[in-house]
Amino acid sequence: MPKLNDLTGKVFGELTVIKRAENIGDHSGWFCQCSCGNTTTVGSNKLTGGYTISCGHLKRDVNHTGLRKGYQDKKQNGIAVFLLDSNRKIRTDNATGFTGVKRVTYRDGSIHYAAEINVKGKRTRIGTFSSIEEAAAARKKVADELLNNLDN
Repeated sequence: MPKLNDLTGKVFGELTVIKRAENIGDHSGWFCQCSCGNTTTVGSNKLTGGYTISCGHLKRDVNHTGLRKGYQDKKQNGIAVFLLDSNRKIRTDNATGFTGVKRVTYRDGSIHYAAEINVKGKRTRIGTFSSIEEAAAARKKVADELLNNLDN
């Protein structure tokens, strides 16, 4: 059996190891205090491997505010204008080939295309159209109007 590496007192990100705790699976557990004041028990593999660096508050903060490196600096009046650009790269999982346009199948089997835009974390349906091109044009028009209003 390998010798236990004592992590007491060591700091991993925002976590300070307080004492040894019960094993977590095949790994030794450590009772840790986070910089925010919360406590948590973490496996040694997660601490030493850098997978766990806080009680979870760092991930919650990033997910809640959308703050990624440089993201906040690129916003204008709280709007991520770089996401409204119609020339930006299309996601690989996009089925229509246009940002903010998705295919909608009605109960009667007819196919339509819905144009949507996300502004300040709120999704707004622009409308439903019979062709992809109409939906894409409507979304582009709304995005351009938003961008023009920011400049004024």
